[in-house]
Amino acid sequence: MTEETSKEVQPEQSQEVKASDTEPSKTTQEKTLTQTDVNKLLADERRKHEAKYKELQSEYTGYKTTIEQREQAANDAAAEKVETLRKDLPDSIGKLLDKLSAIEQLDWLSDPENAITKKEIPQLPQSAQGHGNQRKSINIV
Repeated sequence: MTEETSKEVQPEQSQEVKASDTEPSKTTQEKTLTQTDVNKLLADERRKHEAKYKELQSEYTGYKTTIEQREQAANDAAAEKVETLRKDLPDSIGKLLDKLSAIEQLDWLSDPENAITKKEIPQLPQSAQGHGNQRKSINIV
């Protein structure tokens, strides 16, 4: 009997499946598009996105050129200020500063900790003994 019941169950299951396959669903009836319709929709969307991309690309290029122009102007202004600040510096410091950009040089030269002051040694006083006007030299060790 188990074989008979299993045989009876199988045809019923297959009939149910067939019945559900033959029933038209509401979603397929309402929204049926042909391949040409789908291609047209996708082409329209692609054109919209391409137009938006070109617009954004042109805006980006405009912003980029503006930023590059501002950067160049800032570098030029910094280079002018650096020239005036480097006038009295020793050559050895100038060679080191040449390795930096103009803005980095300006930052370094503007920092009060990096200020280079020239100290002049005062002249020696006149001799009280009157041995002439010869200057006495002193060796500083």
